Amino acid sequence: MYGVLGLTLIAFLAPNTFVGADLAIYQRASRDLLEHGNPYYSAPAHLYQFQYRYPPLLAMLVVVLGWEPLWYGLMAAATGWSLLAFVRQTGPAGFLPIVVLSGAWGQTLLNGNVQPAMMALLALVPLHRRMGAVALAVATMLKLHPVLGVVWYAGRRDWVALRWYTLAVVALLLVQAPWLDTFVSFYLTDQLASPFGQAGFGLRTIHPALWVAGITLMAVLAYRYAKSRAGWLLNIGLQLVALPRLLLANLALLLAAPLRPRRKETDA
Repeated sequence: MYGVLGLTLIAFLAPNTFVGADLAIYQRASRDLLEHGNPYYSAPAHLYQFQYRYPPLLAMLVVVLGWEPLWYGLMAAATGWSLLAFVRQTGPAGFLPIVVLSGAWGQTLLNGNVQPAMMALLALVPLHRRMGAVALAVATMLKLHPVLGVVWYAGRRDWVALRWYTLAVVALLLVQAPWLDTFVSFYLTDQLASPFGQAGFGLRTIHPALWVAGITLMAVLAYRYAKSRAGWLLNIGLQLVALPRLLLANLALLLAAPLRPRRKETDA
């Protein structure tokens, strides 16, 4: 059954798989940032699949790391670390989800997507208290919603990690400050990029009140059961309700993050 699911996911992703497709989007955003001071300058001229729709931080990093051999080397190293961390915490059974995720992970590697780096950052969360909090902050500033870290750490009553997470988020927001208003304006008004636009889907497209109710419910559940085995899954559910444009492949990869409760409360 795992194999069938894996093949189904490969078939689902095949039409959107092109070598370097996602990296080319990041590189275009980095050029727009350098040449026009706006990483979203040319995004409206492209189809949804080829738009840069992420916070400025990713475009800023690609300015430095966007050389193809360097980028693919980093993503390959991130993949190796993520798989090792996942299997070490789950045991032999951890190979079964990897079979299912092989198509999604293979697609991100071929496309040059930043997702492997996201997985590597998430894999640090249960292993190191302070470093994991900073890693989660970087992940939220790349592609996720910052509320994830707040609900996760507050629900677990981990105030030390929450403080480190908050400080890291604030520092990253200051780094991106010159472009944050442009990002918010683009994300909320562009009909293709925005979850509120015509191309959006999820509870928000049914009725705004239902969307708000869904966010509230998921936030309460994620907070209430943060210390349980379902805590991280509920947190990801909150992410999906709040920002429903997360693709199936990204959801599968995020769910695979080995975020079990730490064995120790101090840094490893």
